Amino acid sequence: MSIYTIGVLICIFIYMLIGTYAGRKVKNVEDYYVCGRNAPTLMIAGTMFASMLSTNGFMGDTAYCFGGNITTMILINALCACGYVLGPLFFGRYLRRAEVNTMPSYFWQRFNSKRIRRFAGITTVISLSAYLLSVIQGTGMLMETLTGYHRISCLLISWFCITLFTFYSGSRGVVITDTLMCIFFLGATIVAGPFVFDAAGGLNNLLTILVASPETPAGLLDFHGNTGGSSRMDIVMYAVTMGVVWMLAVGVSPWQAGRNMMARNEHVIFRSGVISAFLTVFFLLYLYLIAISLIPLNPNIDQPEKVLIWAAFEVMPQLIGVVLLTGIMTAGLSSASTFLSVVSFSMSSDVLDIDFKSEAAQLKFTRFVVLGVGLIALGFACMGFSTIRITTWFASTIIASSWGVVAISSVWSDKLTERGAYYSMVGGFFGYLISKSLKELAGVPLNNFFDPFFIGLVVSAVMAVLGSKGQSRTEEEISFHAKLHQIPASETLASDYRCDRVFGWGLVAAGVVVSVFLIYYWAVPYNYLKGADLLSYLK
Repeated sequence: MSIYTIGVLICIFIYMLIGTYAGRKVKNVEDYYVCGRNAPTLMIAGTMFASMLSTNGFMGDTAYCFGGNITTMILINALCACGYVLGPLFFGRYLRRAEVNTMPSYFWQRFNSKRIRRFAGITTVISLSAYLLSVIQGTGMLMETLTGYHRISCLLISWFCITLFTFYSGSRGVVITDTLMCIFFLGATIVAGPFVFDAAGGLNNLLTILVASPETPAGLLDFHGNTGGSSRMDIVMYAVTMGVVWMLAVGVSPWQAGRNMMARNEHVIFRSGVISAFLTVFFLLYLYLIAISLIPLNPNIDQPEKVLIWAAFEVMPQLIGVVLLTGIMTAGLSSASTFLSVVSFSMSSDVLDIDFKSEAAQLKFTRFVVLGVGLIALGFACMGFSTIRITTWFASTIIASSWGVVAISSVWSDKLTERGAYYSMVGGFFGYLISKSLKELAGVPLNNFFDPFFIGLVVSAVMAVLGSKGQSRTEEEISFHAKLHQIPASETLASDYRCDRVFGWGLVAAGVVVSVFLIYYWAVPYNYLKGADLLSYLK
């Protein structure tokens, strides 16, 4: 048994141990679904960032950067980080005030409509099942590489671990393990980075080495990245599109904004968003620099999604490699448990809409749904459905197109009615699916502002307006909407707001720091090496 296999087994054992401990604390449906609404800042930030990063960040996004698109990813992440700040301010804290257990249930209460609840639940199941599938695939791929076991065996081990843990402990265990695993993979990556930088000739020399190397992908260091034969405008618009998608996704999606329902108070929601935004910008920039540092060492890796796995085996000391790969494994396991729990909760509570006789009966049924959803995801994973990155980004786009307009309008519009909200959700969902199918299957050139995502978003907004015409809001809708804008007395302490301002100014300072870093250590020296000053290059 290799040291890598031992590392994986230890990781799984600790994961299960924590899950068992957390499961013993589950006493009712609120504990199982929303962690008793008592999670602190560190845990909300940990579960949001861990579930967002997952194996997609470590394997899919690093492969994209390795292929020449680090600047594209930096732009995407900058926009994504905005969602962690805007989302809590304009939606997340109001979601917590609703005191619901799932996001589809929020829409049900807000618009007094079971059909909206059911459709939102179906959307949740479709989108997050795709996420769950991508994470199981990534985790299985990593385990196969580390242990040498057959692919199907690795998928079975991953599925068993994820399902058994989520089956017992629910969201309480998910939040705890997500946070611990987040701390672990952050530390593991930070420790592993210097070994890659040193092997590549030093981080200070990385820019010079990449400019001089004929193996460097075209456009890697340019503002537009590797265009892949497309125009510069196309790749930049692609980055803007996906950045807006992720900004909406982290702001209103059930696996990100839904974490806010677990927060101890509204100040926790804002502060955890700031921490998540900080990690999205700084940590991911660090991770992507590690990825492109491997280009001079081995520019011809057969499977770019394994670029960090190759580095762990070939570049780092064995112990550091074990720590890094185990960290990636934990990212996948923790994220999969998040997706599995959210899908299962929405399926049992919102889609099926069963009138349970007791909370105990609801808990029992939900746990069996967890088992069923896990088995279905395992079946698709064994068939090798799609690639990690494509599957994940498809899922985020569905949520942003279908929910974005309704989520924000549910808080800030006094014109949106039940019919308008329902039409908006359905229109955004099918507007995206139909236009995406035309683009991929019929070759219709839908790019830039005509990207299927923007089409879905526009359709959603138009349907919200048209659907609301001629219909008045019910008294229940008006009352619930007014309740959302009533600040609870417990949220009005001056000391809490002073602390919030510290987080806010810290985020501003972080933005200045990363901007100066990219200009001083990237843009200016790159243009010098290319023989052009910055002004003439921008022209």
